Amino acid sequence: MISQVNSYRFLTDDTLLAQCRLDNYRGSGPGGQKRNKTSNAVRLVHEPTGLIVTATETRSLQENKSRAIKRMRLKLAAEIREPVDLLKFSPPDWLLEIRHNHRLDVSHRHPYYAATAGLILDLFMVLGANPADVAANLGVSTTTVIKLLEDEPMFWMVANKFRADAGLTPLTHRG
Repeated sequence: MISQVNSYRFLTDDTLLAQCRLDNYRGSGPGGQKRNKTSNAVRLVHEPTGLIVTATETRSLQENKSRAIKRMRLKLAAEIREPVDLLKFSPPDWLLEIRHNHRLDVSHRHPYYAATAGLILDLFMVLGANPADVAANLGVSTTTVIKLLEDEPMFWMVANKFRADAGLTPLTHRG
């Protein structure tokens, strides 16, 4: 999928939520009486892309909503590719802020986490699914690229799909 350039990666939570249909419903499973009597489960449907995420694990509607927004960011990063012109590419300023000593100082809690993964996957797609080439373009180590992809199952799956499409063997998890 190709999106409009930079359209989803840096939206505020409110702006992202405004692009989504929010459904609240009663969750099922354990959690006691409250879970079965209140509509605290959340489903987000991102209207422009049709992507769907849910969050049902807590009894708090607000916490489930927050988790669903985070999941939507991750899913957009995994599923939506943005064009990269390799002839003009240089790491964006926001990435330079988190790049130190050939590593990316970004975890799943960092606001740039999903954007970083999205950029890595964009490069992965246009560079023939070669993590070393992605790392070289970003000025980081290959291990840094692999670790970030490996950290989130969605990202790992997309990276290995690109490798399969390129006729390459899948990446394997580090020991």
